[in-house]
Amino acid sequence: MNTVTTNFSAAAATAVAILCFTLSGCTESHQEPAAKNALLAAPVPDGMVRGTVAETIDSGGYTYAFIESDEYQHWIAGPATAVQVGDVLQASAGMPMTNFTSNTLNRTFDVVYFSSSMQNLSSRAPAVNSSREPVVTDVADVQIAALEPGQDIAYVYANKDELAGQAISLRGKVVKYNKGIMGWNFIHIQDGSGDAENRSNDLTVTSKDVTAVGETVVVTGAIILDRDFGAGYSYTVLMEDATISTE
Repeated sequence: MNTVTTNFSAAAATAVAILCFTLSGCTESHQEPAAKNALLAAPVPDGMVRGTVAETIDSGGYTYAFIESDEYQHWIAGPATAVQVGDVLQASAGMPMTNFTSNTLNRTFDVVYFSSSMQNLSSRAPAVNSSREPVVTDVADVQIAALEPGQDIAYVYANKDELAGQAISLRGKVVKYNKGIMGWNFIHIQDGSGDAENRSNDLTVTSKDVTAVGETVVVTGAIILDRDFGAGYSYTVLMEDATISTE
């Protein structure tokens, strides 16, 4: 091989490396070979997907990852998970959302699958939210007065069996708002009552009404127990088809 060809090959290799780093944010991955990592060698469990991360973004408490495998290539989003380009990600199959716009990213995805649990198999990280119930782990610094004395979010959890199927009204602050999932807006409210350890501090509400994070609202709807929407979205206590008024 002559000097010109050698120099050209070296320059081409360097250009490819620079292009990879620039366009896809390539970073060093610490994944282990499948022979040394039982998690990578095991078959993909039913209801799960597994792929190599080609791109990843963290925003708004979520991790977005574009995963690739022999079977599929698509975006998946789930609870914040430490992951790098080149890692192998396993997640619940998730619910597809078309033309989904992330306000925090100021970006619209053609299709993104929302997953309730994600696990970085390369780093042997434990699965996030393996209970299959999407939760808000942050405890909002709020103290919202109940509509009726003692009738707060903690009261709902403590008396859920008696309240099942009944319509009630609660006052709370919106701490999380996911719009247009399966035709519903999913709203998390807190009022300062309850215990984050057993999740009795946060109530999920589904509604067609529109609200926003930070608003104090009165929600009125039926208390439903053990509602499973599929794709990992299962709730032990839920207020369903609520009307919302902003105070």
